[in-house]
Amino acid sequence: MDKEIHIRNLVYKYISNQCNGPEQDELLRHLRTPAGKWVFDEVMTSEADKIFTQREEIEPAVSTRLLGRLRENMVSEDAAGEHRTPFYRNRNFVVAATAALALLALLAIYWLRR
Repeated sequence: MDKEIHIRNLVYKYISNQCNGPEQDELLRHLRTPAGKWVFDEVMTSEADKIFTQREEIEPAVSTRLLGRLRENMVSEDAAGEHRTPFYRNRNFVVAATAALALLALLAIYWLRR
């Protein structure tokens, strides 16, 4: 039960953007377990319920906090995806491979002419 409360507190800290690096790592480890997923789902459901008031109006503070956190994660995932290029498309690799092939070709010509 204490672990469940701890995970719940980490989730609340995460969605309110108060989680530091080690706490985020710990939360991600917990989210890989069934219990961690269950607690996360429960917290997010309760937070989603708080967005709407009794009169079915949106509660701005809660929705803004959750939307801001979602946008932040979407931007960081998009930015991380932009920098992933295969090594063979890296300009430095192409230049080095071309230079190595040219050197090998010159060595082969030298040895054949000898």
